[in-house]
Amino acid sequence: MSKLFSLAKINLEHARMDFRKLADDDCYMETCCFALQQCIEFQLKGIVELHGFEYAENHEIRSNLNILNRNNIEIPCEKELRHMAGTLYQWETESRYKDSFVAALEDIKEVFTYADKLFDYIGDRIQITEVSETDFPDKKLGSAGNDG
Repeated sequence: MSKLFSLAKINLEHARMDFRKLADDDCYMETCCFALQQCIEFQLKGIVELHGFEYAENHEIRSNLNILNRNNIEIPCEKELRHMAGTLYQWETESRYKDSFVAALEDIKEVFTYADKLFDYIGDRIQITEVSETDFPDKKLGSAGNDG
């Protein structure tokens, strides 16, 4: 099994940390949205791979949803993710490069719920590898800031 689910988990943790900091600085919106999009992308790619298929090597959420759909694999929030696919793609492509980037807080909160539901789905099928300090030999986990 690849590290896609672990990468998704790390991105979700980053997105949550950045979301909590939005009140301090709205620049966290860009990094929150990017990490959240990456989380969903890695989750979907991992689910495709988990079912024995090759995932689409792009950032378009619909591509992997289509692979799952063609193979009669039902996942939670599929309809909602399809509806949000354009927004998620925008978060991936524009959040880091456009000063004018903005996202609706309701959309962000909604995508957090989709990520949680996908992890519930994934967790019912496999055990996600825990991330440890050995995965990042140059950095200690938690040393890059204190969110507690």
